[in-house]
Amino acid sequence: MILRSFGSASYRAAKGVWPAVVAALLLGALWVGAAQGAEVYGVSARDLGLYLGSNLLASWRVAEARQWVDRLAAERPDDPQVRALEARVLFFEGRYAEARDLLEQLEAEGPFRDLVETTWARTRSMRARAGGGFRVFWDDPKDEILVDPALEGLARAREAVAERLGFDPAGEEVRVEIYPTAAAFTEVSTLTRKEVETSGTIGLCKFDRIMITSPRATLWGYRWRDTLCHEYVHLAVYRLSRGQAPIWVHEGVAKYLEGAWRGETGEVGPAGRALLARRMREGTLISLEEMSPSVAKLPSAEDTALAFAEVGTMMAFLVQQRGPDALQRLVEGIGDGLGDREALAAVWGGPFDAFDRAWREWVEAQGFSEDPVEVLGLHLADRGGEGEEPSDAPDPQARDYLRLGDLLRGKGRMAAAAVEYEKAYASAPRAPGVASRHVLGLLTRGRFDEAVSVADQALRLYPDLAVLWYRKALALWELDRPGEALDALDEVLEINPFHLPTRRLRAEVLDRLGRLDAARAEAEVVALLEGGPPSHGRTAE
Repeated sequence: MILRSFGSASYRAAKGVWPAVVAALLLGALWVGAAQGAEVYGVSARDLGLYLGSNLLASWRVAEARQWVDRLAAERPDDPQVRALEARVLFFEGRYAEARDLLEQLEAEGPFRDLVETTWARTRSMRARAGGGFRVFWDDPKDEILVDPALEGLARAREAVAERLGFDPAGEEVRVEIYPTAAAFTEVSTLTRKEVETSGTIGLCKFDRIMITSPRATLWGYRWRDTLCHEYVHLAVYRLSRGQAPIWVHEGVAKYLEGAWRGETGEVGPAGRALLARRMREGTLISLEEMSPSVAKLPSAEDTALAFAEVGTMMAFLVQQRGPDALQRLVEGIGDGLGDREALAAVWGGPFDAFDRAWREWVEAQGFSEDPVEVLGLHLADRGGEGEEPSDAPDPQARDYLRLGDLLRGKGRMAAAAVEYEKAYASAPRAPGVASRHVLGLLTRGRFDEAVSVADQALRLYPDLAVLWYRKALALWELDRPGEALDALDEVLEINPFHLPTRRLRAEVLDRLGRLDAARAEAEVVALLEGGPPSHGRTAE
């Protein structure tokens, strides 16, 4: 997701009140148009450099802002206004300790100083690894297993975005920060905990960098490499539009391209499709204006999923009708000064209202089913509660069977639990927690072909529920289909790379396939996650 500036507040120094321009510099509140070469009236020659430097920074043109501030510092090394701009540039460069020290010297107070202090504290012990134009930072030692796959996925994303949007920040490294807990992510993101949990926001592009929460901090994981690509697209859109693209354009382009690193574009999940069909029929779509200042601030996970489905399909429709360069033309048009609807109309070749009508007709023609698909949402590990799958069912009878099955399972009576899970599945086959438990029951009873079939049906509705992929892999392994089992296990790792049963089984499957080096590497990951010696083995958890 993309989020606008961190707000406004007053700043003061212990040794007197600062000029208003210093507060504006610290808050990033100056107009971005000056960075585009517009003539500036009412600004003295002395302040013009500050004005332009600040607006370059507001457009995330950090390297150019650095050139400005270096020039100004050489001319006026003791000027507090120049040093205030320098603090902001240092922050955007990821040089948090230096920004902190400078703000302390300036005796600055307020939200920006607090943000710098918090960010420095949360990142001071991070390590980093670079590759492919990115530098990934992480803190917890276990999160190191994310780094190489992240760099691989981001390198592919960079190629795909260059092709689709014409954006490639050659000669610079994009900063990526992996936060070990939701609390750490929330503190540096400027979002509230409630906003994170309600909207499911797990990644953010802000201050010219990408930030995500480790999948380890969630109960069920999430498609974290898609999220990294999604956030990188935000970076591209922000730069290309000079910070002027509205949220709906940002999220639409990012949603459309988030799978581009793996060769897929325009994907909208089953829950999003069902919501879009129903809410369009009801006339309760989320307006484009309601999506600002961030979809993270929408009131429910359902509204967030719907917003993504709306703008994602808008961009898919635009590309289908106007060609693969349509998104680049849209974003660059906004960067050249067109309004969002004006820029879209230019690409569409007609009024925005005509595009909107055509898009709605196109959605209706897709025949998306309105059959309910549960929005799984975000479940943070530090909340406790549910394990690796949903624990409830919408149908009261299915809920009773499910609870009895869980009670029997907890007492080690898995065969009896499997019977109750099968009854629950007969009552509520579309409930994700019911389906996943039924697959477990089928595994316990040795009905492996049926387990694969039920898992496949559930995955068509819930492709991001890792436990379904894992249990499908178990069934395929028992059916002596190791290649297919490996494919399913790889899907788990895209969602929850910290799932130890998957890691253990994957080492065993790789060994069976004769990929001995890969099997040993997997065993090393298991040892790291366990904090002990390498161990093979698996469970039907």
